[in-house]
Amino acid sequence: MRALVLSGGIAHPFAETSAAMAGILADAGLGAEIAPAGPGLDRLDENWDLVVINALAFTMTQSEKYAPLRAAHAFSISPDRRAALRDHLAGGGGLLGLHAAAICFDDWPEWGDILGARWIWGRSGHPSPDYLEVTPLSGHGLTEGLRRFRVWDELYCDLALAGDARVLATARCREQTRPQPVLTAREGPGRVVWSGLGHDMTSFATPAHRMLLTRAIHWVLRLI
Repeated sequence: MRALVLSGGIAHPFAETSAAMAGILADAGLGAEIAPAGPGLDRLDENWDLVVINALAFTMTQSEKYAPLRAAHAFSISPDRRAALRDHLAGGGGLLGLHAAAICFDDWPEWGDILGARWIWGRSGHPSPDYLEVTPLSGHGLTEGLRRFRVWDELYCDLALAGDARVLATARCREQTRPQPVLTAREGPGRVVWSGLGHDMTSFATPAHRMLLTRAIHWVLRLI
């Protein structure tokens, strides 16, 4: 089985975390390749079993603080690339979005309904990174038997969830005591999981988080 990891963007150590994700995929029995978001989307016709989005690919038009970075990092997803992602899922391919995937593709209104969660500018936000108390929810094969754990990470808050997205884990921290969804799943011809965890290598080094990602891989690929 083969996985393609779309990687890159600002404010996160994507090179390191994507390499860590490739290692988790390898441990799960998948050969993984890492590519920048744009060139990677152009390769979706190569029959990947799983596409992982570990990137921050967005238009950067929401604030002038991004102006100096736009030339190098702004991203707009073309109609052809949107169609390629739809075709991947329609053909039974899996999709796993990590952390900032909820901010990606902000000029594609359908993206939040596909991924399961979406950042809403002017409403969504996050406290400073902190220890999160992550609570997996029972009653689903992905989280069955998983226990509550702590991880140092960045907690996205007040995201919009797709109507058919099932919340499988929540988290809270000292600044945000109201539990926030950090794991969602959608069932269709191709399964989709979004994990809100994974800001940096501290998160990826946490064994319980790695186990959660492994279970997400297995569920998306219909192995559990």
